[in-house]
Parts: sequence; C-alpha cells; structure tokens
Amino acid sequence: MTHHMLRRSWVLGFAFVFSLAVVPVAALAGDVALVIGNHNYRNAPSADSAALDARAVAGALEDGGYDVTLGIDADRREMRRLLARFARKIGNADRVVVYYSGHALRADGASYLAPVDQDSDSLVEVVLDGVPLDLVLKLAGRKPGRAVVFVDAAQLDGFPPRAYAEPGLAHIAPGKGVMVVSAAAPGRAIRRRGAYESRFARQVIREFLDPGTRLAKATRGLRGPIWVTGEADPRLELVPRGRGRIGGGPAHDLGPAEIEASLGLTRAQRRSVQENLSLLGHDPRGIDGAFGPGSRTAIRLWQRANNLTETGYLTAEQVALLDRQANEASRPRGSEDDRVWNRTGARGTADGYRDYLTQFSDGAHADEARAALKQFARARTDGPAVEERRVWRAARLADRPRDYRDYLGAYPTGIWRPEAEDRLTALGAGPAPEPRDPKIEEDALGLNRTDRLSVEQRLNYLNFRPGNIDGFFDEDTRWAIEGYQRSRGFEPTGYLDQPTIVRLLEETGGSRPGIVIDGAAVLRGLLGGN
Repeated sequence: MTHHMLRRSWVLGFAFVFSLAVVPVAALAGDVALVIGNHNYRNAPSADSAALDARAVAGALEDGGYDVTLGIDADRREMRRLLARFARKIGNADRVVVYYSGHALRADGASYLAPVDQDSDSLVEVVLDGVPLDLVLKLAGRKPGRAVVFVDAAQLDGFPPRAYAEPGLAHIAPGKGVMVVSAAAPGRAIRRRGAYESRFARQVIREFLDPGTRLAKATRGLRGPIWVTGEADPRLELVPRGRGRIGGGPAHDLGPAEIEASLGLTRAQRRSVQENLSLLGHDPRGIDGAFGPGSRTAIRLWQRANNLTETGYLTAEQVALLDRQANEASRPRGSEDDRVWNRTGARGTADGYRDYLTQFSDGAHADEARAALKQFARARTDGPAVEERRVWRAARLADRPRDYRDYLGAYPTGIWRPEAEDRLTALGAGPAPEPRDPKIEEDALGLNRTDRLSVEQRLNYLNFRPGNIDGFFDEDTRWAIEGYQRSRGFEPTGYLDQPTIVRLLEETGGSRPGIVIDGAAVLRGLLGGN
C-alpha cells in the first residue's frame, strides 16, 4: 500500500467527521473553538507547557463568548471524538478558532497532529494514528474568511526522526479563507519550559483574543519566530469589543504569585526556603512553612541582593539558586579562597564567576566556575562568555600553538585556559601538523537545507542540543556536531564529513539500503541508497 493510499484510507476512516460537518444539523449559533493540549506522551518526551497553554487559551476564548471543545492529553479515540463534536458545532457559527499544542509528525509533505498514544515505529502508525492537519484546515475552512487555526508543534524534543517521518510540521497550504498561525515556521523548533505558559500562547491571548482587535493589527503585533500563512478577513475581530474581561487586557498571563503557585511547594519545602533565607541573613520572621509578610519581605531583600526583580515571590530558578547559596554559606570557610568564592561565585552570576577566577584562577572552585561560564556561553546569556567562546573556537579550529597563545594572552584566566595549556603541551613535541580545512570538506558534501534540517533533528534526538532546528548551522549546531564527534571518537571539528554523517544516520535509523531521507540525494548516496 502506498503512502498516498494510506493517507486516503485515513481520511475515509474519518468520513463521518465530514458528514457531520455537511449534513444539516441543529448547530449552535455564535462562535466555536476546538482547543487541544497534548502534554503527557507515552512514546515521546512530554510536550512542555502544552496543557497549560491549552487551558489558558480555552479560558480566554470562553471569556470571549466561544463555545469551546477542549481536550487535554487526548489519545486517538478522544482526538476523533473531539473532532466530531467540533464538526457538529460549526454549522451556523460566526467565527471558528482552532488551537493545538503538542507534538506533530511530517511524512511525504503532510503534517499529522499526534495524540498522546501516537506510535511512530512504522509509516502505517504515523499515518493512521495521527490526525491530518489538512483535515482540521478543511473543517475550519467551512467558515472562509472567519477561521483562524493556531498550531504549536514546534517542540524541541519530539518523536525520534525516522527515514519515513520527521518530527514537526511539513509545509502548510491552508485553503482559501483560513489563516494559520504557527509558533514557528515548519521545520523549526523552539525551546519551552513546562512550568510556564509558552510565549506563543501568551501572544495568542494578548494579540488575537484581546477584545476589539482586528486580525490585521494582531498579526502586526507578533514577535519572535511566529509564522503566519493563509488569509482571513483582516477586519475580523476574534473577540468583538465588549466581550471578554473588563478592560480587555491579557487575562491569562501568569503573574509572580501564579508562577510561584505553579511550583506546588510543600510546607516542608517552604520551611527549607525560610531556613535558607535566614542562613543568608534575610530574616523571614519565623520558619513555619507559611509565607507571610515576613517571608515576602525576606524574599524581596534576597532578590534585591542578587539583582533580581523584587516581586516577593519565587520562581523555580530562584528556589534552586537560593538553595545553592545556602549550601555554600553553610560550608566551613577557613581560607581566603572560600571567602572570595562565597562573595563571588556563590552568587550564581557570570560576573561573579569571573571575579573569582581573576583572583584564584587555579583555586579550589576554579573548575566549577569555568564549567558554569561555559554554560553561560552556550546559552548565549552572557556577552563576554559568548565572545570568549568564539575566540576559543577559532583557536581550536586552527589548532596551532600561536593561536592557543593568542587566546591565553587575551584571556589569561579564561574559561578554556586548562584546555589551551594542555594542547600547547601536546603540540610542543614538534611542529603542529598543517591543519585540514573541515569547512571545505563539509561544503564538498553539497548539503541542502533539508539535509541540514535532518541532521539537526537527529542530533537533537541524540541529546546533543543543536539550537534552533531550522536547517541553518549556527554556533549551537557547530557545538552539537563537535560534541557528537568527540563522543564517537571522531576528530571534533564541528563540521560534517562523510564518516560523521554515516555514523549519525546509523544511530538514528537511517542506515538501511534504499532509504529515502526527505529526498536528499547526498545522504542517500552516502548510504548506498537508490
């Protein structure tokens, strides 16, 4: 059975959905919405924040007068039931909104929204388990010009890439009169955090569901990687003025108190927070596991001391930092090294770590400080660390004594000083070999954007964190390739060569004869495919 036949059989299996949408039934008048948030997957990593996002968007739609069909962690049967219920309601509806957050798979140019019991061990499972995005678009298209479909399937961690299917969305071509708003362009992934609503969900609520806001204005207010295609009436207000919450402001942004509440701190954990605050000199006026005015004041004073926004409420990162600082403060401090570390590195900031290394470049905490600065560099959250990483990477690629000496001259107490000194020692026995140019070798492979996208997804599946999964190799991708090469015993250049690609495909299910990888002739040729 061909893939197109499989797709056709799936649609035929869902014919009842279309029949419900076509036959004259007593549909509810007004505005209708379908909202699905699939978070807790059985055969893939959890889809961060999907359930939170769906509930927040559903609440905003209900505030705006919509009849919302909501599904959280829907399996195959539930997804079909939700679609059928939604189809029955479209009838005489004035406006139609769909919001999906969770994993998706793409195969042969089609996108499939994944239920929580989705399997991906064969093409049959991908096609028959998933919900075709085209089906959702056709249902929404029964209200041309007045239908918007929001899709957030841009998860960084999804189903493993296969020869027959990749995680994420394929190209989207909605029918006439349907606008599609995606958290990122097809093929691109973004990092999210499960404890908070995603930036995409907040923008949907703020820009599209603000009472009285027309689509034309809403799309102009979008930021970040959000991608829009298709068309609807630019004058359409998804939530007409006069509906929604009083004042029309963003109703579902999490404030500081809500963020702390979402952590679900137990009474014992709150007592631990109070003990830590007291140890660091911020008196919570009681260690009882209840955050009263004394505790809130102590939290604000601690936030001020650490150059954090003074809210009096904690985030997950702040709880971790507070615990780390308290642990450091409770250790014996018999040496100047420890005293300096307690004033600098224990703050958990890049400047603090650098201050410590300036005074104790070989101190007891030097390795910890350098490891932390490397994380800042990789996360691109500290400019000086990012710049030092660029200089170090250039030295590594050249691999000549003079380049390592130049690095040490610029950064005498630098993040990669031990590695530079070790490499200089290794090169000291004789002249350094003339370096090959790994970039030229990679260019000779002739990889197109689809090939690069497949490589990024496979690196991500193996937990090498290539950054944005978009088919463009940036600095994060280079670090991911380098890490993969080092872990597999290859020369860690950060650039692809034939042995690296062959090994990567072997590990991610792409080594079978005759395999097709998104039509990429280069990768098929490397594997001896047809």
